[in-house]
Amino acid sequence: MSHDPLPAPVEFHVTDQNSDALRQARAKVALVVAQWRLPLSQQALSDLKLCTSEVIANALEHASGECWVRVFWTGEHVEVQVRDCSARLPNPCDVDEDAESGRGLSLVAALARSWGWEPRGRGKVVFFSIGPDETPDRRLGVLLGLAALPTETSSVVMPGAQVPTGLKGVLA
Repeated sequence: MSHDPLPAPVEFHVTDQNSDALRQARAKVALVVAQWRLPLSQQALSDLKLCTSEVIANALEHASGECWVRVFWTGEHVEVQVRDCSARLPNPCDVDEDAESGRGLSLVAALARSWGWEPRGRGKVVFFSIGPDETPDRRLGVLLGLAALPTETSSVVMPGAQVPTGLKGVLA
C-alpha cells in the first residue's frame, strides 16, 4: 500500500513595515492550503483565514512587529504556528460588546480544532489547527460557548482544546 507524501511545510517571515503585511500573510496561508488541495470546506478555509489573521495580528501588535509563520498538513488537519520574540503570554479575555478589539484569541478558541502556545527561546509559538468540518451542531455549540468564556484562564490551552501529543508536558 502506498501513501501519498505530505506536502512540505511552508515558512515565511512577516513584519509590520508594510501596512498590507497582515492581509498578504493571510492570503499566503490560504493560497498554500488551496494548492495542497486538502479536504477542507469553504467554511474551514474561512475559519483558517480568520484564525491566521488573529494570531499574526497579535504577534505583530504585542511583539516586536515581526513574526515567523509555519503552515503544515499533518494528514488530518492544517496547523499554523506563529513564532514571535515576546515573552508576553497569550491571554484570551472578555471584552465589552462595544470594544473594537480584544476578541482574537477567543475567536481562535471557538473556531479552531485546537490551539495553544509554547515557549520558544526568548519568545513563544502560538499555534492552532483547522481540520475537515466538524458537524454544524458542534461548531454552533462552540460559537455559542464563546459568550460564556471565563474572564481569566489559568491554562495555556483553552478548555476543550486538544493538546498536540508533543506539547502535553510543556502545556500541562
